[in-house]
Amino acid sequence: MKMTMKITSKGQVTIPVAVRRKLGVKSGERVVFVFNRPGEVAFRRAAPAAGASCGALVGKTNGRVATAADIRGAAAEGAARRRAT
Repeated sequence: MKMTMKITSKGQVTIPVAVRRKLGVKSGERVVFVFNRPGEVAFRRAAPAAGASCGALVGKTNGRVATAADIRGAAAEGAARRRAT
């Protein structure tokens, strides 16, 4: 797929809907620019922020210390929620 976009006077580019869907990014999310060779750059979806999972275990451990299984389960639920939105 090859697309041409115009850079605004502020240096901004609108990422077409088809590209956003293919990357799985939504408004407010971040992308990472990767500089490959001179004159060539690629971009991809950024990894979630470190604090993105804060509070994922609230109300799920009934006051006990969270186990590795609790943490894996909460992470899987969060990933499924992100894929569904």
